[in-house]
Amino acid sequence: MAKSADHEVEKLRRAIARGERPSPLPDPEALARITNNSKDWGEYAFADLRGAGFVRNELLQFDWVQIDPSRVGDELAAVAGIEARSIIRLSLMNCANAMPEIERRLQSFVQAAAGGKPLASLLAHQKLMFAVVAATGEVNLLEEYAKRARVALVYIRSLSLERKDLEGMSASAQAMVSKLCDGNARDCAADATSMRLHPRRPALV
Repeated sequence: MAKSADHEVEKLRRAIARGERPSPLPDPEALARITNNSKDWGEYAFADLRGAGFVRNELLQFDWVQIDPSRVGDELAAVAGIEARSIIRLSLMNCANAMPEIERRLQSFVQAAAGGKPLASLLAHQKLMFAVVAATGEVNLLEEYAKRARVALVYIRSLSLERKDLEGMSASAQAMVSKLCDGNARDCAADATSMRLHPRRPALV
């Protein structure tokens, strides 16, 4: 859950998030050709883009992921639903051992949000929420979450956020973590959901 270390791959990620198609269909050789890189690099780039969710596996071929703006909300709602379920489970558990990692991820997100860069902030936010879901110890839940909360969705979402959104998310994240594992599952889940669906308006801070 991070930016690509390769400059060319990062450019491709951002282009696909904007709805551009680098080539008619995802193909290692095509990627190598359009970027003037080697075949090995093309295979590396294809693997990166596929693993991050920028390439989808259709029935008979691969295709570039394209999420209609009207459907982004549906995708985020599905992710938020899994996060809320995780928070409810944590409210019934002793999750003290998970809190140091969650708090560390929280501080990383708060610092990133203060910098005002949407993509860096959302990547840090996603790491925080992965830590929350992982704290449940539910393998099936984490696998379901990983399928939904793809890097590609983070990139696409980052295109529509502004500093005010990041400020609201930061406030909600701090409120959420302060309520984790203390039995206040409803308010805690509301904080998590607000970060996904109405980031500029914290739920209950």
